[in-house]
Amino acid sequence: MSLNIKFISPFKGFIEHPKPSINHIPFEFKKLQNYWGSSVKEKTVKKCIPFLDSLTCGYIIPFPIDYQFYYDRDEQKAIFKINKNIPYEFVDDFNVAGHNEGQIPKELRHVHRTVEAIFKFKNPWVIKTPPGYSCIFTQPFNRNLPFKIIDGIVDTDKYDLPINFPFYWTNKIDNPFLLKSGTPMVLVIPFKRDSWRMRIESIKTEKLYESLPLLKYFSKIYDNYRNNSWSKKQYK
Repeated sequence: MSLNIKFISPFKGFIEHPKPSINHIPFEFKKLQNYWGSSVKEKTVKKCIPFLDSLTCGYIIPFPIDYQFYYDRDEQKAIFKINKNIPYEFVDDFNVAGHNEGQIPKELRHVHRTVEAIFKFKNPWVIKTPPGYSCIFTQPFNRNLPFKIIDGIVDTDKYDLPINFPFYWTNKIDNPFLLKSGTPMVLVIPFKRDSWRMRIESIKTEKLYESLPLLKYFSKIYDNYRNNSWSKKQYK
């Protein structure tokens, strides 16, 4: 039985709409050969089913309009320009906004950010899932994009407002970049909220049994004797 995920917007029919991720498989993957050498053992990622599954899982919310990124060195800030002919009453619905930097300490920010700021893509869609289902919002998998979405999970069965997407800019700031309408912005993965209990188990491996204690003892690069065997001695 299939479940329904709904994307709701007053702009339906006037902007690019969300689609299953299979509709956004990168061209570079499609044109890739199955093998990179003369042997059938020399497979490319085209033959990797887990990689393919990552490209086809969930749904893609695309950019609803074009955004032109450039960096103003005089003002020392990033600019996300939209078409000046977009009706004024809709500008706030699509403008890239700033995000309060105080909410995220620098230690938790993406290490490859090129602008010391947190931005936010406006999302014109309300996402609704059946009772008991939430959504993961993350970077479209296995793609080289000029930004990094800040991951989040929302209980979309209960939340009735548009969810905006904070992000970091990771491309070179001297390179103007056009984020084209219809290209991937955010990956949406619905999932059921189940409760889980973790268990750690062992499997006996007779062949390796004698070596396993050595693996545990020397698992660290430094201070193995100090941490595993040594007792401090005192002479008074």
